[in-house]
Amino acid sequence: MRKLVLGVAALAMLAGPAPASAGPLLELSVGSGFRFQPKPIERIPTNLMLTGGYSFAGTLKLELGAVANLGDVENSDFEVDLRPMVVVAPPAFPVYLRAILGVTGLVDGPRDINYGGALGWDLGALGVGVFIEAGALSRRIEVPTATGTAKDTVWIAEGRIGGYWD
Repeated sequence: MRKLVLGVAALAMLAGPAPASAGPLLELSVGSGFRFQPKPIERIPTNLMLTGGYSFAGTLKLELGAVANLGDVENSDFEVDLRPMVVVAPPAFPVYLRAILGVTGLVDGPRDINYGGALGWDLGALGVGVFIEAGALSRRIEVPTATGTAKDTVWIAEGRIGGYWD
């Protein structure tokens, strides 16, 4: 009976809410992925993202990421994007959801808006940790048509790994 009581007490402590804390945060991550349409499937450029933001009680984060697309694949150049993001992380779980709204093409253009989301997992203690996430983002690209070119919305899958200070 004593082991059962200790087990229930330990589970209650782990499942309880995290202590309330708010403050600035900083993330550094690297990502890449694939564009699935139009065919053929192609890898997207590797990108580095530096993110600053503010965390509210560890469950809600408002972030702004500056993304440097490295242009390491054929027919791509160096480009900079901005990604305002909202992260929702339930207490006592290492899983979080990220909503993304971005502005692309800040260096060479054309500037456009994209959106998407990601599901991630983080592991940290004392405000420092690592994370891994997978997401989907829309992207407007020019595609050839019978009369020239037209803008079309395509979806890319992106994986990201990084570290954070919160």
